[in-house]
Amino acid sequence: MNKRVAGVVSLVVTTILWGSSFSFIKLSVTDVSPLTYSSLRSFIAVILLTPIILLKMYRGVLSINSLYKGFIVGIAYFLGLFLQAAGTVYTTPSLSAFITGLNSVHVHLYIALVERNYGLIDGIALLLALSGLYVLTSPSGGLTIGVLLIFMGSIAWAAQIILVSRYGSSSIIEILYGMFLPGALTYPFALILGGAVGIEALIYITYLAVACSVLATFFQVWGQRYVSPLTAALIFLLEPVFALLFSLAMGLEGIEPYKVIGGGLIVIATYLSSMAELSSNWSK
Repeated sequence: MNKRVAGVVSLVVTTILWGSSFSFIKLSVTDVSPLTYSSLRSFIAVILLTPIILLKMYRGVLSINSLYKGFIVGIAYFLGLFLQAAGTVYTTPSLSAFITGLNSVHVHLYIALVERNYGLIDGIALLLALSGLYVLTSPSGGLTIGVLLIFMGSIAWAAQIILVSRYGSSSIIEILYGMFLPGALTYPFALILGGAVGIEALIYITYLAVACSVLATFFQVWGQRYVSPLTAALIFLLEPVFALLFSLAMGLEGIEPYKVIGGGLIVIATYLSSMAELSSNWSK
C-alpha cells in the first residue's frame, strides 16, 4: 500500500476513535472535574506505556530527545484535553466536536501566515467557519463559556497537529510517552483538590485513555509522517460527524437543523482551505 494512502487510512482511524470520545467525555465530566478527567486520562496512558519505556531503557535504545519533543507536544495536548473537557460540561458532544473542528482552520491560517501565502480562498474559508460557529451557537444561547473554552481548546489542538508534523518522525513510543507526561504530572494536584473517581467514570476514562489517547495518538503520529498537516486537518473534519453519530447512538442528543447547517459550514470552510494543498505533492 502506498505510504500516503496508508497515512490517510491511519488518520481516518484516528478520527473515528476521536469521534467516539466526545460522548464519553460528556459522561465523564458529569461525575468528575475536567482537571481530574484530563489528568487521570493521561496518567492511565502513561501507566500503559511505562513497561515499554522501561524495556527500551533496559536495552539502551531509549531516545531522550524524542521524549523531550513529545513533552513539548504534550503541553498543547493537555491544554486541548482540559479546555475541551471544561467546555463540554456546558455543551452537547456534537457541538463540542464541531467547535473543536475549528482546529483545522487554525492550522491553515498558521501555515498561510508563516509561509506568507494567505489567499482569497483562505479568507472565504475563515468567514464560512465563523458563520458556521455562529449558527451552531445561537440556538444554544450564543457565545457561552462552554463555547469559548472549547474554542480555546481548538487552538491548542491545532498546535498539537502542527507539532506532531514537526516531531512525528522521532521514535513513536517516546513521543507518545512524553505527550502524556504533562497531564499525568498534574494528577496529584487533582487528587489534592478532591478528584475522587467513581467506578462508572473510571470505566469511561480508561476507555478514553486506551482507545482515544494511546491508540488514536499512535495512529495520528504515524499517519502524519506521510501526510501534510493541512491534509491531516482536512481528514480530522470527519471527527464531528462521527461524534454526532456516536452521540445519537447513545441517546445523548437528537438531530436538529442548525447542527447540520452550522456544522456543514465549518466542514465546507476547512475543505475549501485544504483544496490547494490536496492538489499538490507533499513530502517531509
